Amino acid sequence: MRNFIAHELRGKASGCYTITQEEEFADAKRPDLRFHGNGFDGPVPAELKLAEKWTGPALFERLENQLCGDYLRDVRSGRGIFILVYRNNEIREHWQAPGEKTRLNFSQLIERLQLHWKSISHRFQYIDDILIIGIDLEKRFVR
Repeated sequence: MRNFIAHELRGKASGCYTITQEEEFADAKRPDLRFHGNGFDGPVPAELKLAEKWTGPALFERLENQLCGDYLRDVRSGRGIFILVYRNNEIREHWQAPGEKTRLNFSQLIERLQLHWKSISHRFQYIDDILIIGIDLEKRFVR
C-alpha cells in the first residue's frame, strides 16, 4: 500500500516535491513517507496505517506518540500527515476511542482522530498542523 500511494503521489508532484519511503532518522525511526518540497527545507512526514489491523486506542496513541512525538521532532518539520486506509471490513468494522465504549465506523474514527489532534495540539507547540486522511477502499470498489 505504501509503494502504491508513494507512486501515485510522485505522479502528481509536477516537480513541486519528492517523496522518500522509510527514510531513516538519526535515532533509527522511519516514517512511511516523507515529502521534500523543492525550493524550501521543510520535510513533511506521513505515517500510513491499515486501519483494520489496529485498535482504536492504538491508532490514537500512534498519532500522538509516533507522528507527533517521533517524526515531527525535526525542527524543520512543522506539519505531518496521518493516513488511514481501510481495506477489509471482514477483519474490523468498528473502533473505539480511548476510554469510551461507543463503537465508531471508519468515517467516525477519522472525525474523532481529527478532534483528538485539535485537543492535544497545544502540547505540541512546534507543530503547525497534522492532516488526518481516511481512505475507505470498501466504498471505492464494488465487489
